[in-house]
Amino acid sequence: MKFRTIFSLVIGGFAIAASAQGGYQDGVDYYNADRFDKAKTILEKTLNDPSTDKAVSYFYLGSLDMREGNTTSASENFNKGVQANPSYGYNYVGLGEIALKNGNKSEAERLFKQALEGNKKDAAVMAAIARAYFNVDPTAYAKEIDKQISNGMKASKNKEPQIYILQGDMVKTSDVGRAAGLYEQAMIYDEESGNVNPEAYVKYANLYNKANADFAIGKLVELNEKLPTSALAQSELAEKYYDGNQFTKAAEQYGKYIKNPNHFQGDEQRYSGLLYFGKKYQESLDVSNQVLAKDPENEYMQRMVMLNKAALKDYAGAEEAAKKLFSHVNAKFTATDYTTYGDVLAELNRPQEAIDAYTKAYELNPEKNKQILANISSMYTALENYQKAVEFMQKFVDAGDASLNDYFILSNRYKNLGVSLPEGSPERVEAANNGIKYVDMAIESAANKGPLYRNKATLMMVRDGAEISPELVETYQQMLAAYDENPENKTKYADAYRSAFNNIANYYLKAGDKEQARVYFEKLLEVDPENEPLREYLKKL
Repeated sequence: MKFRTIFSLVIGGFAIAASAQGGYQDGVDYYNADRFDKAKTILEKTLNDPSTDKAVSYFYLGSLDMREGNTTSASENFNKGVQANPSYGYNYVGLGEIALKNGNKSEAERLFKQALEGNKKDAAVMAAIARAYFNVDPTAYAKEIDKQISNGMKASKNKEPQIYILQGDMVKTSDVGRAAGLYEQAMIYDEESGNVNPEAYVKYANLYNKANADFAIGKLVELNEKLPTSALAQSELAEKYYDGNQFTKAAEQYGKYIKNPNHFQGDEQRYSGLLYFGKKYQESLDVSNQVLAKDPENEYMQRMVMLNKAALKDYAGAEEAAKKLFSHVNAKFTATDYTTYGDVLAELNRPQEAIDAYTKAYELNPEKNKQILANISSMYTALENYQKAVEFMQKFVDAGDASLNDYFILSNRYKNLGVSLPEGSPERVEAANNGIKYVDMAIESAANKGPLYRNKATLMMVRDGAEISPELVETYQQMLAAYDENPENKTKYADAYRSAFNNIANYYLKAGDKEQARVYFEKLLEVDPENEPLREYLKKL
């Protein structure tokens, strides 16, 4: 299976949330970095934790509602935030944005003013007010946006990070270089005050990820060093390694990240996939089983269990996982799902069922899954249905991209078919000749020609029966010459030498050339010294 294909199936989504133990701040960080689904999950999970600042969480939950166009729910959340802490100005900003959206600018201005009542020089709140104007209509409220940014710059002596982040967001689609510079300013000014701004780092890295992935990754490595427990920092680095095809590092980083209480099930699923492709099958299987313990019907992890158990040669276990996987009626299955299942069934000596699985795999995309035709051919050979075995191997070779070994295999398929047909029948002769045709194609470019010549000789005997033809003798001579290039072959392929010497000797004997027959019978005795009947025969000859 293609690497990206499996991940499109393995990740699935973030339906099951992270643990609440990591704190609401991770949700805030995810929101600010535009990871809204993750933000919502964490903020909702952590809302009732004793350590949660509810005024903050309600503001971000309301902001998420605004993004979804649900102003009623947003208003409820912002008002709950006001009740939780009336001095936290951001919930008034949220209510002001709703007023703006409803066309009530004067009410919005009143609420924005109320947001600043506790601290009239709070530049971060001014940045939030500017963002509210920007969210509703950046063109209609351009003056108001500029005014809030100007006031914030003056109040902070040009050092408020949130203003730089807002300005970066405003131009990131039109001027990437300027946006990067603004995010960098936010990082610098936050760190001057002893803080680290993960939002700025992540947005900065995302700008560069496609143009210079290594640079983006370097920035996120820096963020992880400064905020080693941040779920956002850990997950962004893991994803950037993955996006950059650095799968070994991605697996290592995901291994760290999933120990964070605010990781997601989808991250565990991706980690399992990365471990599998890193051939760490048992580790991948362990992660899959951990997910299944919480989510028993998770088809993505059932797939990974099947793949891992097949790789670990636990074929019974792989079959059990496959049955669970294929029980999902509405699931989308891949060719690899079916080919893996076919491989498992083949190992369990159930060739007909393997053929059924392979056929489904092939039908999903015949052009890309041509190799499966060869698999089907092998299963028909196991069933001793040699006609079908030839038919599918021939289809595979005819589809193109066949190797020398494929020609050799096809010649063997024809040999098996020929042997199964009546001796001397036209069908048997045709099968043998087809086999010879393909073994000759393999011989043309093969480095090790000995086994191919031997196969050709066998096909000639299938075709010609007991008659030893000059063509057969020549083929055996070619086989011997190929094998003689390595002296060890005389021992390694002793049976091939015996067959050749015996047939060549009998050819000369039948032709009346006893001297040549004796030469080859003596060669046969050299490789078969225990053959006492031959020794006695030579004495008489």
